[in-house]
Amino acid sequence: MDIKYLSDAKGNITGVFIPIEEWERLQKQYHIGEQLPPDSGKQLRQGLASALQKLKPDDSDD
Repeated sequence: MDIKYLSDAKGNITGVFIPIEEWERLQKQYHIGEQLPPDSGKQLRQGLASALQKLKPDDSDD
């Protein structure tokens, strides 16, 4: 298993990375389902759309 640990600047472990093949094997072995809420990602998409809108050049300045 090729596990990678993610850490912050102080060396505290903040996350773990495992290859997708290993994740899929663990899902099957432990019957883990990926049940996301119906609006999953909606808030993120709205935030990204808002940020992108702010970055667009104003066409009225031409």
